[in-house]
Amino acid sequence: METNIATDQLLYLYAFIPTDEQNDTPDMPGIDPDTQVEYVSHGDITSVVCRVKKDEFNEDQLNKNVENMKWLQDKAFHHHEMMNRLHQTFTIIPLKFGTIYETMESLESIVNTHRERIVELFSELSDKEEWNVKVYADKEKFTRSVLENSPEIERKKQEIESLSKGKQFFERRKLDQFVEKQAEKEVDEECGLLHEKLKEISSQTEVKKNWNQKVTGRTEEMCWNSAYLIDRSDMDRLTGIMEEAKKEADEKESGLDFAVTGPWPAYHFSSFTEAGE
Repeated sequence: METNIATDQLLYLYAFIPTDEQNDTPDMPGIDPDTQVEYVSHGDITSVVCRVKKDEFNEDQLNKNVENMKWLQDKAFHHHEMMNRLHQTFTIIPLKFGTIYETMESLESIVNTHRERIVELFSELSDKEEWNVKVYADKEKFTRSVLENSPEIERKKQEIESLSKGKQFFERRKLDQFVEKQAEKEVDEECGLLHEKLKEISSQTEVKKNWNQKVTGRTEEMCWNSAYLIDRSDMDRLTGIMEEAKKEADEKESGLDFAVTGPWPAYHFSSFTEAGE
């Protein structure tokens, strides 16, 4: 393969794959549809790249292009689909959208600098997939469930019943606040218990920031957002854990809903550089 890059071109890097898995490298169009995906060997590591026009993907122009939603959607969709197609065939270290190198030499330098860690990651990620788990709570429904089923709330209600009418009024107002706090506490506990079960079948986990309702487009509040790196052989265990969680939530009419997505390439578990690099 010719490795020289034309003066009007840059290299777009999709991913790294192990060279010894390159038995079949399918022909695929690049992020620039006029180009093809290429596989560049660096010994035991192969870079999956394509050539792109410098006047479209240089740093300044790329920063402008990502503000164009049509351009961004088209290119980001292509990048995402490429990650999924590569993941079906290879152990991959996926790179983020818009990873650009000016020369083949600069790409080679990065590979050589991080070679040991990249090879280590191939071993860590082999036969594993990323799954994302999000938990949503209908707070009104969950609060009602807590009010009806929590032993602590029941004790509080009985204590209030034993008070004088005047004190009952003020204590019931306090109870409403207590119920709200107790509901938040129990949502956190339910999510924490689910997380512990999923950790048992995961080689790595990452708890992420919850998204607000503007981002999710849902009426329920997101109360848990996490990623798990799971061996392909443990898919049945993942399914079982999530089915059990859903069954318990339905039986309690707790208002919890679970969204499981995957399998994905190991986006959250494939960093080969130190923070800040």
